[in-house]
Amino acid sequence: MKKYFLIGGFLLFLSRVCWAQNPTEQTLPQVVVTATRTEISPEQLTTSLTVITAEDMRERQAETVLEVLRSAPGLDVVQTGSRGNSASVFIRGSESDHVLVLIDGVEVNSTTTGSFDFAHLTTESIERIEILRGSGGTLYGSEAIGGVIQIFTKAGRGKPEITLSAEGGNGHTHRQVFALRGGTEKLGYSFSASRLETEGFHRFNDDYQNLAASSRLDLRLTDSSLLRGIFHFRKTDVGLFNSNNFIGVPDPNARENVTDYLAKLDWEQRLSPAWDYRLTGSLFKQHDKFSDDPEPGSFDVRRRNRFRPRILTGEFQTNYRWQEWSTTTFGFEYKSRQARTDTIRERQGDLAYYLQQQLSFFGDRLFLVGGVRLDDHQVFGTEWSPSTSVVYLIPESGTKFKLGYAEGFKAPTMNELFFSGFGNPNLGPETSWEVNAGVEQNFFERFILGVTYFHREVKDLIEFAPPTFQARNLGKVRLEGIELFGNFSFGEGLSVRTGYTFLESQTSTGALLRRPRHRGNVQLNYEQKTFRINLNTNIVGKRDDIGVPSGATVKQPGYVQLDLASSYALPWQLSGVKELSLFGKVENLLNKKYEEADGFRARPLNFLIGIRAVLGNR
Repeated sequence: MKKYFLIGGFLLFLSRVCWAQNPTEQTLPQVVVTATRTEISPEQLTTSLTVITAEDMRERQAETVLEVLRSAPGLDVVQTGSRGNSASVFIRGSESDHVLVLIDGVEVNSTTTGSFDFAHLTTESIERIEILRGSGGTLYGSEAIGGVIQIFTKAGRGKPEITLSAEGGNGHTHRQVFALRGGTEKLGYSFSASRLETEGFHRFNDDYQNLAASSRLDLRLTDSSLLRGIFHFRKTDVGLFNSNNFIGVPDPNARENVTDYLAKLDWEQRLSPAWDYRLTGSLFKQHDKFSDDPEPGSFDVRRRNRFRPRILTGEFQTNYRWQEWSTTTFGFEYKSRQARTDTIRERQGDLAYYLQQQLSFFGDRLFLVGGVRLDDHQVFGTEWSPSTSVVYLIPESGTKFKLGYAEGFKAPTMNELFFSGFGNPNLGPETSWEVNAGVEQNFFERFILGVTYFHREVKDLIEFAPPTFQARNLGKVRLEGIELFGNFSFGEGLSVRTGYTFLESQTSTGALLRRPRHRGNVQLNYEQKTFRINLNTNIVGKRDDIGVPSGATVKQPGYVQLDLASSYALPWQLSGVKELSLFGKVENLLNKKYEEADGFRARPLNFLIGIRAVLGNR
């Protein structure tokens, strides 16, 4: 009962504000990169892309990327239980290994499973997240036929600034963050470090620790050239309470320890006002250790597994702007993917070339984008991935029409090819095609409504089919649906964002698991100069899943989950302190019992209260 009094007292304290103050306005124009690999304005986008900013994450007081992805249209997020347990993302019903994840342009998908585990990615260093739904194969290749999630970290600029924060809550959960950022005309620097710990909410083996560090230097050697260095490090350790779900009993000692390293060196130069190029080298490396000792009286055996995926990438890209209405992009990249496990020792190379043309006509009313990619894969030979898309704007009425078509291919993962007893080295790639069509309407710059229809078909889908459960190209899936969104600004600091996705699927091999037919989100945000409050509601419909421990297909019930977050900037004027604020949030506000994956109960009510200080000259 004590925790509810603490929550109530905290929210009551934050509500003591002056409601007549003006909201903060965003002054910088927004550009996006992921859709075309060049900077363009959102109005010119011919594809479906969502941007989650650092400000959006702060509204939600989100510690992890996983929290904000749950609110993005077209995305299904599934975590197998408590904080730190594996988390998968599906875009428009795609497989999780059809979603390419990039951090500062560096691929971080696992070379063994093909997907990315979002359980550990924290937010303190992130500037924005761009989510491209579909149409990713032409520019990004094999892993991107379902879409691309690209995460950009913060650059340093302006006067030096130090950010310190500490927060704590129930479940013995606590987090500390340190960040230093700043820059001169020639050099920008950014460094952050964080630690997140919790004992969890199960009675044993549910604890989690996350230590992360990030650094970035941007050195402008001349007015037309930039050298950028980026390094990220993360070390996590989690108790896997649900590791024994296949026999229906908790596991007291299964643990997973993961260490990630990401390094990137980037050189950009503008040769003329119309011509620039970029040269990049990067390395992503992971060391994943799993351990599980047998319990007394059980039939378990002692297990020690190690996974060491590594991706080495070299890339060149150049952009030429023939006129204001024409931009040509050409690039090539080489990726070496390596998997080292107890049973797999493999490496695959892929040399790819891509060409894209952007055109605008009729006074920036009509935008056309066409492209093609050639992958020369070491194992699967050459594959072509074309795409084309168009958008037409009617500025007088605030109307936008868009239409697109794309093809792609997906190479089998290392596990599908070589996993002991189940892999099949004779597999072929999966292939896909898709169409998208949509319209958006802007009313008086205050209300924006949009609807998009999508249709995707994937052939030769890889399935582990009975009776041997060896991987084979047996599957075929057809996905189609509708995405609706609405952004409403009512003035006086009050805004509402809504989204809804309807997904219809037809498969040749059984039910599409963990992807509901209906999913929606509503975010209510109120902001004044010193105070903000955010109420986020996720609505997830019924979906099929594999029952635990039966293994049979079951129908998971739908659920509604609410999160509440708030912050208050203290009015104290302190020397050397730019901002001092209190903040807090309550996840699963109504303490609902629900499961994103069958047999893995999601976290109960979890609250965190903290203080943040920004140090520097005003």
